[in-house]
Amino acid sequence: MLDNEQYERFISLLPTDISNSLKEIFREKANYVVLQKGNTLISEIPKDPKIYYILKGSCVRFIVTPTGEEKAIMFHTENFIPVIGNMYVNSEDSLVSYQIQANEKTELIELNSKISYEWYVKDNAFSLFIYQRSLTFLSVINQLQNHLIGLTSEQFYEWLLKKYPFLFQRFSSKDIASFMGVTPTWLSLLKRKLSQK
Repeated sequence: MLDNEQYERFISLLPTDISNSLKEIFREKANYVVLQKGNTLISEIPKDPKIYYILKGSCVRFIVTPTGEEKAIMFHTENFIPVIGNMYVNSEDSLVSYQIQANEKTELIELNSKISYEWYVKDNAFSLFIYQRSLTFLSVINQLQNHLIGLTSEQFYEWLLKKYPFLFQRFSSKDIASFMGVTPTWLSLLKRKLSQK
């Protein structure tokens, strides 16, 4: 259950025209979660699928290779893809797993995905909100993937720096290098090279 301050913070991020019934469900059924830097929020094969909404802070989504290596594949902040969860993962026949870790102290609202789905069907304003968020997420993923594959590492770095400069302020060079598929040393040399232009 959310206290009044947590509830008001969360509701302020949602459409104003969602039903009062749904607002009460959020107050009663949602939980407030605080993670410290490095804490794992989600790991694969959930028993009870959850959806999380970042109120403040940031997280990194990693895939974990068969050898245990973690590779960054997405970044999340309160203003950039703030809705995260484990309800979309299909692990069948996968050779990699995934997890989401807090990049810094992070405050989140936790919801059971069954509740969200139930109200997605019942509440038009909420369903439109979720639909628009999903389209934004898919658009960002598609654009990032296309540029990562279609550009050289140097071109991709310059594009990423121009398009999403906040990533370089909020996340470590190690995780950004991992996301780009390069080593931290290579990224450091590239930064130095571009600063001398």
